[in-house]
Amino acid sequence: MIRRVIWDLDNTLMKRDLKAEEDFFKENLSVEQGLRLISLLSEYENQFPKFDISMIASFCQQKVDFFVDENFFRRWLHVHVEHPGSIIDGAYDVLSDLHNNGFENVVLTNDYSKYQKERLRLVGLLPYIQEVCGGEYYFKPREEAYFAACDSHLPRECVMVGDDLKKDVYAPRSLGIISWHYNPNHRQSDYRYEIDKLEKVKEKIYENR
Repeated sequence: MIRRVIWDLDNTLMKRDLKAEEDFFKENLSVEQGLRLISLLSEYENQFPKFDISMIASFCQQKVDFFVDENFFRRWLHVHVEHPGSIIDGAYDVLSDLHNNGFENVVLTNDYSKYQKERLRLVGLLPYIQEVCGGEYYFKPREEAYFAACDSHLPRECVMVGDDLKKDVYAPRSLGIISWHYNPNHRQSDYRYEIDKLEKVKEKIYENR
């Protein structure tokens, strides 16, 4: 029996305000420097198991010829609290319906949970979220991240929904978690697991209740 729904956050439940992030970069960095930092964050995720601002700042500073420190990264993260972004169509209705019918909703993100929890609060989704598991525990697709999101539940009692095939579908499925690819634009799809509307998550769960 399904008891817990594990959600990716960005591009699944919410859309970031990328314009606000772009403005932050323009105020502090050149376009090239901003793009370099974004690529280094992906490199950091591949090499290290957890989100740690001190380690990220040190890692990036060793690879660039401009100054970035912990304060810079905290201000960058805070941009998305000041500008939390918007809710994906259907997210509010699905989360609230599942919550009201006894299911646990959990967000699993590679970003720092403190800031993501505040974004969810600001857009009104947090009351329907049981827990936010951030990258300070473990990054997806490391198996520890999914087990942390399952908490005391067995993998077969959980499902996951997200927009990244590797991190949100294939990796959790390898651990026994039923997973669906939220892919409204049908890009890089595996049609066995694709859904194009969040409402279909609710339908699938109730079919297998």
